[in-house]
Amino acid sequence: MKKLFYGFFSFILFFVIIYFSVGFYLAHTILRIDHSCGVHEGSLPNTWSTNVSYPDIKNKKRINLRKNFDYTKYHLTKWENVNFSSRDHDITISGWLFNYHNNKPIVIIVHGLFPNGKCKSEPNLIASLLVKNEINALTIDLRNYGQSSLVSHYENLGLTEYNDVLGAFDFLQTKGFKKNQIGLLGISLGASTVIFAASHEQKINAIWSESSLAEFEMILSDEIGRYGFPNIFGFAVSIVGRLLTGIDPTALNPTYALTKYQNYFFTHGQEDKRIYVSHFNFIKNYSMKHNIKAEYWLINDAGHVDSMFIDPEKYGSRMKIFFEKYLNN
Repeated sequence: MKKLFYGFFSFILFFVIIYFSVGFYLAHTILRIDHSCGVHEGSLPNTWSTNVSYPDIKNKKRINLRKNFDYTKYHLTKWENVNFSSRDHDITISGWLFNYHNNKPIVIIVHGLFPNGKCKSEPNLIASLLVKNEINALTIDLRNYGQSSLVSHYENLGLTEYNDVLGAFDFLQTKGFKKNQIGLLGISLGASTVIFAASHEQKINAIWSESSLAEFEMILSDEIGRYGFPNIFGFAVSIVGRLLTGIDPTALNPTYALTKYQNYFFTHGQEDKRIYVSHFNFIKNYSMKHNIKAEYWLINDAGHVDSMFIDPEKYGSRMKIFFEKYLNN
């Protein structure tokens, strides 16, 4: 009987060790930050390029879309290097301020998951499109990215970084912008971050979400599946993720942070394989059911954050209409 008991106990112990070892591997791999901007490291508003290598993109059509893009048309030659405090006051945030138009709104642009930052092509292109459409822009490095404070080796998924966005919101008021003139735009994971930030500031009237995830269980299942593991490891990933970061990753639910008193614009690529279109559909269904004031733009044949490269002029025009509608001069 004792042998049977010890055998059963050893089996359970072995299973637990394997289970949490896989959980650690997944959580560490998913959350461990590359602090650099990858192939865009060192890029400036007047030097950034899309003619670089794309080891993370497997689709040749999407690579060619970027390599054939005329990025030089969208270079900006005038900007101000700025630094300011996050609302977590021991953290300094770095930004590029494009203050081109007097008495016009401004939009804070927030990048996505590593390797990333304000140096990447997407924030630079969006800033250029906004400026072209008579809207000012501020691109920022969140904590742990670029020239901002490095305080951790793990990604907090926007659950603390939203205070960096709110620090930018506070900073712009010192530059003469009124609260109701300041909008937010988030790219990929940055979309979650700006949604969380806006939920803490009722005066932020306009939030543009590019390719956002919807809620924790969906994205956790997607990420685990991306590494070839079944959903059974989700609990271990959540527990280990909390230990590595000090935050509760199960709170990554931007859909449930949407408010009824703010205005949102959700855009997504139909062929997105990084954050599946099911997230866009979830957000849309939830928003319509709960009377969230939102607009939706689903782009056919577009992968992850492809739409701004497919038709930048249309993208810029839609941003202009949305932000000018909800940001008061």
